[in-house]
Amino acid sequence: MATDQKTLADAVKTAKEAVRELDEPLKTEAFKILLERLISGNQKISFRRTQKNTKKSAGAKAKAARGDGNRATLIPHKKSSLNLSVEELKTLKSYCERFELKGTELTAFILANFLREHTALKAINAEDVDYCYRQLVALKFSKLPRVNEVADWARAIQWLTAPSRKKQWLQRAGDGYVISNAGLLHFNELESSKGTS
Repeated sequence: MATDQKTLADAVKTAKEAVRELDEPLKTEAFKILLERLISGNQKISFRRTQKNTKKSAGAKAKAARGDGNRATLIPHKKSSLNLSVEELKTLKSYCERFELKGTELTAFILANFLREHTALKAINAEDVDYCYRQLVALKFSKLPRVNEVADWARAIQWLTAPSRKKQWLQRAGDGYVISNAGLLHFNELESSKGTS
């Protein structure tokens, strides 16, 4: 077994490099597994994986720097600052029960309006919408579209800001989005149609 200080330091450095692009908690678990394999002598297998991950992330970084693809134009993802209380979660559920949540765009729009009305957020982002969605899933809210990734919410928000889609219910504001005037009018129409049906 390779347990001297230099080999151990190299193993830690290699394992950290291999998992740097991952998110928690996967990052910690992958680091533990890789470090264990490196220390036990499976260095060749782990190192090949490290090289593959490094090449892939370098290619993705180069693509983003060149501006290729849609992801480069999106506002960078960050963790949601939301932490709704039990009462706020109940309000979220009853708020959403008033609407028929069909598709990611409409769901994102409804959740953005909830955040506008019931939180102190100045601007929302895809992570905030995803947070609300995950809370609704945990509350066993049955009328939800299936969405698995924050990127799906980011795409829906982009669509809600696009002039070509003739919606523009959201608009950019700093490092997030706010409801536009057209969005406020549309939301009032949605509320009116629910009140008459």
